[in-house]
Amino acid sequence: MTQTAIVGGTLVDVRTGKTTANTTVLTDGERIAEVGPADRVRAPAGAKEVDARGGWLIPGLTDMHAHVRSPGLLPVYLAFGVTTVRDPGGSLTRSVLLRRDVAEGRRIGPRMFIAGPILDGIPPLWPEMTLLVDTVERAEAAVRFLAAQEVDFIKVYNSVPERSLDAIVRTAHKLKLRVTGHVPRSLTMTRAIEIGMDGLEHVRVTGREMLSPEEAAKLDYLPVRRREAMLWERFDLSSPKFTALVERIAKKSVFLDPTFVVDAAPVRTDEERERAERMDGLPDWIAETIRPARAARDAADPNRVMEQPQDVMELGRSGLRKRQQFIRMCAEAGVRLVTGTDFTGLGDDLPGRGVQQELGYLVECGLTPLAALRASTITAAAALGKEREMGAIERGKLADILVLDKDPLAEVRNIAAIRAVVHGGRATTPAELLAAPPPEPETPYAR
Repeated sequence: MTQTAIVGGTLVDVRTGKTTANTTVLTDGERIAEVGPADRVRAPAGAKEVDARGGWLIPGLTDMHAHVRSPGLLPVYLAFGVTTVRDPGGSLTRSVLLRRDVAEGRRIGPRMFIAGPILDGIPPLWPEMTLLVDTVERAEAAVRFLAAQEVDFIKVYNSVPERSLDAIVRTAHKLKLRVTGHVPRSLTMTRAIEIGMDGLEHVRVTGREMLSPEEAAKLDYLPVRRREAMLWERFDLSSPKFTALVERIAKKSVFLDPTFVVDAAPVRTDEERERAERMDGLPDWIAETIRPARAARDAADPNRVMEQPQDVMELGRSGLRKRQQFIRMCAEAGVRLVTGTDFTGLGDDLPGRGVQQELGYLVECGLTPLAALRASTITAAAALGKEREMGAIERGKLADILVLDKDPLAEVRNIAAIRAVVHGGRATTPAELLAAPPPEPETPYAR
């Protein structure tokens, strides 16, 4: 087995925030074998040594909302510190086989947790990657089918009827699968939580939860960008209804994935957009892969979900700020937050780098850098049901570790200063991961 010694770094305990200088981490195969003072923990003969002196050691990051549509970009996630991704919707066969390729070492990339196709009612927003669950019978059958295909979780979408959602959750939980997704537009977030959803993607509070029936009827089924701008203009975060909602999310231990990266993209100024999408210093092959993928995505989107109508642009920006206030309320109440980007479903940042941006948004909400880091490590691991396997630098856990040149607890954006990436016990550098596009495996399905 491969052995690696990460020598002399300052260990960040993401549970407590405690830092321990001059720490060495030994890995044996894909797991952490020992963690301790560098003068006590010695590298065995033949182990690969990673010099972490003067640096900081944190667990690898997690993108909890990453639509993996360009397999060639998987190493880019690692280069930007993301060692685990959760794919909440796409081709079932491709997702299953990509996950297997990565797990068996045929592809370099982050660990993958997959949902396969999303479950939606009528009308489905993305029919080409949807299983229709407009009846209870179809809902139960869809979950059983996906479980047989060994997906890791279930993703629900906008038009799922209430009875179908109840059937999905009951069936999934019997089969030991968690359910996350959008709050169906015909329901409230509170009702979705009561039915038993384990996670919520995006910050999608419906009008029927907070407004009069007349106002909600006018707004809840508008196109997403107009709808969200107009809803959040009307929402009163100081109202008892919002207080009760936050308390309910916390009490039910629901995982909330705000995906600020994707909500911020449509309301950016031209300067902000150019800065976010900049690829300065990166190899040409990355831009040559990403730009056609974005163009194909946009051309295939009849819903224009990333276009912010100009007449509600300012409302969209103020709505984003109110959503950040809502997330601050959630954090203060103990809601379990995770980090997701929606790349390349809707997000426009680079794979992996979007998680760094999302951490910055969480700090803007009022979270400390440590609290933001937890969202992408130990809390993400808990949301995946893998808290015993990953999310912290501890003996026996998977050896997914970043060596940073700057202190992430002083400034969360220091997470971008990556010296080395250890993934499954194998050490590499961002430069090595980005040097050239990875070779395609012989299997034709992945092309």
